[in-house]
Amino acid sequence: MDDNTKFLKSILQQDWEAYDALLAEFESQGKGTPAAIIGFAFNLAVHRRFGQRRDMDEIIQLVADARTFLSEGRDLPAQEAEALICATLDLDAPGVAETVDRLDIGTITEIEGQLLFKLVADEDMSEQQLDDFLAQAEALAAQWQDSSAS
Repeated sequence: MDDNTKFLKSILQQDWEAYDALLAEFESQGKGTPAAIIGFAFNLAVHRRFGQRRDMDEIIQLVADARTFLSEGRDLPAQEAEALICATLDLDAPGVAETVDRLDIGTITEIEGQLLFKLVADEDMSEQQLDDFLAQAEALAAQWQDSSAS
């Protein structure tokens, strides 16, 4: 598991000691938040949650539940969160493309991270299941990085 994935795992497990150590290491190296692993894990979690279902009511309910569940959930913008889920599922809903297009990478990463926290919590994964999930997301990120480098 690379440091970016360990960073995400520390957030998902609320291991703030590991989080602080990795954040300090990233800052000393001039790195920012590892957006790629968060994005790939979010994509994977959304597809695990919804499968082939493309139900807007279920998406709205997930975002509402996340806003209630998260300690800072009131700060989770519902329209943008719903749009990111719709975009991940390739759901052609009104306003999705325009909403996603106006978001910067930092905002996307923050929203995906919050939703990911809720999605992982809902699955109630064991330590091994979480490690397997993160390894799968890490492999997708590495695959994408390899293909974009060529």
